[in-house]
Amino acid sequence: MEPPEGPPPLCRELWGSLEAARYRGDPRGGLQRLRPPGARSGTGLNQLAMRVLLPQGYPHSVSPDYLRYQCWDSLQALCSSLAGALSTRAVLQAMGVGDGAATVTGATLTWVLRDGVGMVTRIAFTCLQGSRLDCEAKQWRLAADVINDVALLLELLAPGWPRAGPALLTLAAAGKCVVGVAGGATRAALAVHQARRDNVAEVAAKDSSQETLVNGLGLLLALLLLPALEGRPWLTWGVMTLLLLTHVGANVGAVGALRLRSLNRPRLRLAVGGALRGGGGAKPGGGAIAVPTPEEVNPREPLLPGFSTRLHIHLGAPLHRLVKSEAELLKAIECSPEHYLIVLRPEQGWVGVGLRRGAPPGTPLVACAQALLLEELLGPPLPPTAPMGAALRGLQGRLRRCPPGSVPWGVLAESSRLWRTLGPSLLHGLEAAGWETQRHLLAPDQWELEWGGPGGGASPQEPRPQ
Repeated sequence: MEPPEGPPPLCRELWGSLEAARYRGDPRGGLQRLRPPGARSGTGLNQLAMRVLLPQGYPHSVSPDYLRYQCWDSLQALCSSLAGALSTRAVLQAMGVGDGAATVTGATLTWVLRDGVGMVTRIAFTCLQGSRLDCEAKQWRLAADVINDVALLLELLAPGWPRAGPALLTLAAAGKCVVGVAGGATRAALAVHQARRDNVAEVAAKDSSQETLVNGLGLLLALLLLPALEGRPWLTWGVMTLLLLTHVGANVGAVGALRLRSLNRPRLRLAVGGALRGGGGAKPGGGAIAVPTPEEVNPREPLLPGFSTRLHIHLGAPLHRLVKSEAELLKAIECSPEHYLIVLRPEQGWVGVGLRRGAPPGTPLVACAQALLLEELLGPPLPPTAPMGAALRGLQGRLRRCPPGSVPWGVLAESSRLWRTLGPSLLHGLEAAGWETQRHLLAPDQWELEWGGPGGGASPQEPRPQ
């Protein structure tokens, strides 16, 4: 019932930022609970569904992109479940189910081989790419599902190629192990982004409930689909193709819906590029540079790993990767800021950053941003509207005239000098645009350096206690 006009209520109930009820006294001394105008009413079934599938306090307890992402994710999970049912039938056929000439020993050996190769693949993939799964969660989330689709296709091909069947099943098992590692790790990373009230565990648990419900629906549909496709290989391939195309499209929609506020290398690259080229929108106050917001950067982020760089950036490099002689070391110390060494080798497409032991926590972000500044200088000419455009365009010209095979020490020294002003302004602009600067996903290597005296002409630094 709508509350009548009258005195203000004794108390109001709110769910998040929404008013749920108002209380007024009744003539007998009790409390009368009234529904305010515009309050959301729901049946018991709706409330139960929200309690089972959505985190407590939704939508205020999760990120704004939560619902859109989960809808796309549920669609891709349904397609994956149905495609998995079709591939399971193919795997059983390849193992010899229904074939009188097949032996139990042969099927067992094939199964054991699949599991063994899968274990080795899981360990190798974790060793090679484990540190990148946090930093490129969107990219590896999509890559994992593409690999999963390839594995399903290999399993579907296995019955038609009896001699190659075990090899196809083994490759498929290896791919699915990569999917298991990458999918599980990136799912955890996205739960950290979506949780807004220290409710990471609940967000992950509700995501599991949603997936279980979708897989149950997929199971019911598979019970209807499999008998209809029995003995119809062309129709089976048509349905499989449709499912896999929808699966890939839903995954692209899911990762495209995310608006991550943490800074990994692709997002920092786009933010720095937009800031240096004057594409950051309205300029914030306090001398900060205008930086593109997460809402502007995320849709432009490459969705496959390794497709976003002109220079290879080694953040946290060991000294032997940075310099080749004592003279180069002294030059690097002279031309770099106080807390890190930076060396650019344009001919090799490589820039290295050596982090000083005991440097402030924000040093990797500042150093990576300067490396990206150098990468930007190697790109197209900066427009006249670029912040500090005259100085940066001059550096860009000097960098292009650098002799092949040499390190442009003069450009490094000048960029370090400019970065003393430009760097703090960029950090303030990142914070004003809504980026998280206290926690980054730049994946610096673990090497640290110690050298005597200052860097970049700064005053000597006392040793820090370890």
